[in-house]
Amino acid sequence: MARADPSPGTATDTATTETDQWRLRYMVGDLEHYTEWTTEFPTVENYYDQYRRGDYAHDVVIERRAVVER
Repeated sequence: MARADPSPGTATDTATTETDQWRLRYMVGDLEHYTEWTTEFPTVENYYDQYRRGDYAHDVVIERRAVVER
């Protein structure tokens, strides 16, 4: 017969959460630059708009990474 409640031996004590972090990567001449990783996407998005419209930077890209926290 199937059990609706998990047995106490199968429960885990550690829960993991995933947090997205963002940064901007862009080129100035032949040099590649990066901003700091941050969880504040609106800040990175604002920089993206500014750099993309500017004259000095090219190949402007928003990068994302998922950080697993325990």
